[in-house]
Amino acid sequence: MKRAAIVMSLLVVGCRELDVTPPSPTVVAPSSFDETSSIGAPSASPDLAHWWTVWRDPLLDRLIDEALAGNPDLRIAKARVEEARALVTVAESTLYPTLGADAGLWEADVKWRNPVVDFIPGKARRVDAHIGGLAASWEPDIFGGRSYDAEAARANAAGVEEQSNGARMIVVSEAAQNYQDAKGLQRRLLVLDHSVETLGKLLRYVEARYQAGQALAFDVTLVRERLETQRSKRPDLLSALETRQRRLAVLTGRPPEPPIPLPAPGPFFIPLPPRGQLPSEVLERRPDVRARIDAVRARVASLTSAKTDLLPRFQIEFLGQDGRLHFQGIPGLQGTGGLVGLTAHLPIFTAGRIEANIAASDARLEAAVADYDKSVLHALEDVENAYGRRRGLDRRSEHLYVALVGARRNHQISRGLYEGGRKTFGDVLNAELDVFERENDLLETQMAQSAMTIQLYRSLGGGW
Repeated sequence: MKRAAIVMSLLVVGCRELDVTPPSPTVVAPSSFDETSSIGAPSASPDLAHWWTVWRDPLLDRLIDEALAGNPDLRIAKARVEEARALVTVAESTLYPTLGADAGLWEADVKWRNPVVDFIPGKARRVDAHIGGLAASWEPDIFGGRSYDAEAARANAAGVEEQSNGARMIVVSEAAQNYQDAKGLQRRLLVLDHSVETLGKLLRYVEARYQAGQALAFDVTLVRERLETQRSKRPDLLSALETRQRRLAVLTGRPPEPPIPLPAPGPFFIPLPPRGQLPSEVLERRPDVRARIDAVRARVASLTSAKTDLLPRFQIEFLGQDGRLHFQGIPGLQGTGGLVGLTAHLPIFTAGRIEANIAASDARLEAAVADYDKSVLHALEDVENAYGRRRGLDRRSEHLYVALVGARRNHQISRGLYEGGRKTFGDVLNAELDVFERENDLLETQMAQSAMTIQLYRSLGGGW
């Protein structure tokens, strides 16, 4: 009885040692993001799951639907989710008994050396036998080690699902980004083509004045040089546009050639950025943060399971067999039997293997918590940076629009002053080119505004 009491006390102490409390996160999320009133109107309930619909562009909607249906990265992510779910079933299977059937059949010729063979008619050499039955085994999960393994597998599967959600979020944002970039490049090409056309007309105009003795050869050379400079910009813009079109094709699961055709661009639309998002809501929505939470859960379960290796393990075995042994010439021997057994194992000396595994599991838990803190910091940083960049681009766009209006006014004035002999032709040309530069600068900024809006929705955890 004293020995039994000692064993029970050790088991109680061991069970208490199984309690695992993960380290507390060190990052405290702020109550709100640093938004200002200049960044758009409040949005009560933005549809973050389908944020791209704010552009009201049917072609963009269709391309994203195709990407979600055919993107290879999403197919890979889906397969990994199925794999993780299957591994959960593998882990959970250890909680249940295993049952198997086995059978055997033998036949042989025997060369007898025992005098007993004198009693066997004809000294038969033929021997045959068969046996079959059921075998079952079960390890009762007394201390929960296998249950914790199953919990770790479930947490890992949940983390893989969050990674799949993150992959969806990335594909959606990349498809929208390439589409908006392509539309912006189309608009820049239109502006460039208009500038080339205008400079071509201006070249013919100054050549006519030169022929009439009203302009200098320098003026002709200057316009021709500026015209060729503008023409030189087209191949690069066209290549960038085709790159976006090919990328859209690959994102939707199609070969890069031919590139996806795009219609002529309409007016540039920049949606207002979403407001009213709380940091706590963003952290609950972001797949990367959610995956880190699942990783911590998995590490806690794995550490607890590792600690159960210090405790006894029990195994219940059952074996039921039926068989027959027959020597040719005499009646066979046959029968049915069963065996039930209980085994126990308590580790006494493992050269520190179990303790080292516990220490390694504890270190992995510490790393998982630190990784969670890191993901929270990065998530908050992403949102703040996106809001800040969008805010700065909005202000830049406002100033560029004012500059464009002024450039157009200066161009009109310079033409009149040139006709009146108060400005040189170079002044007129510079004023003309200044208009094109301001238009191009404004388009580039609008493209950046669109890109940062997409980045903002992505940083908020939208798209899944």
